[in-house]
Amino acid sequence: MRITEETGKELVLEIILFCTGITTTVLFYMNNLLLTALLIIILAIGIKFWHKKHDMYFFVTGAIIGLITEIFCVHFGVWQYTNPTFLGIPVWLPFAWGLFTMLIKRIAETFVKIEMK
Repeated sequence: MRITEETGKELVLEIILFCTGITTTVLFYMNNLLLTALLIIILAIGIKFWHKKHDMYFFVTGAIIGLITEIFCVHFGVWQYTNPTFLGIPVWLPFAWGLFTMLIKRIAETFVKIEMK
């Protein structure tokens, strides 16, 4: 297993964005609009570096599947959110699902690149 400088930088950036997203969510979950804006900013930073079409497909797919799953689970009482805004979920949640789906995919792809070298 060999990490090139380019792959190492890519992995560090992906992990930083992932940790930033988690930290931002934990710190600002009670302020729906602020957290939504911050998650969009984090997404925009990621898109600046990864502007491939398939990254956006993963974002949109994660956001839609996450949204449907959350609405379904909240409706049937599996869990609830402290600050919901729409159908029992906060407005920022689809952005979080999309962002984290995309970042997990990106991190996994980077590990595959490392393993292939």
